[in-house]
Amino acid sequence: MNGQKKTLANQLASIILPKLKGLSEKNAKKVLSTVEKASGDIAKKYVNLVQEQEKEAAKAKAKADRVKKKAAEKEAKKKEKLAKKAAEIKKVAQLMAKEAAAAPAKTTAKPAVKTPAKPKAKVIK
Repeated sequence: MNGQKKTLANQLASIILPKLKGLSEKNAKKVLSTVEKASGDIAKKYVNLVQEQEKEAAKAKAKADRVKKKAAEKEAKKKEKLAKKAAEIKKVAQLMAKEAAAAPAKTTAKPAVKTPAKPKAKVIK
């Protein structure tokens, strides 16, 4: 970053100094030192502000990632809960199907005994 600050300070000084013409040598040296110092301060502040913005952006991104992660975990928990319920319902249905299949099998296993039909009584009018 130090090289970046120096480059920025030199660019600022090169923009400002040509516009300050007509000074004596003594005053020109004073202005030159003042401009270099001020442009150095400006460059430092600029770099610090850029770094601060990057930190804030990183914090915002980290916060958004945490929120997204929490939402994903919450959704995963919901899906897991639904999957557990579905598995339980499936197991209950399988047990019920086995019981239902077992119950008719027992009744069909018995030999069918036919009873002779009773003769109908004749009604006389």
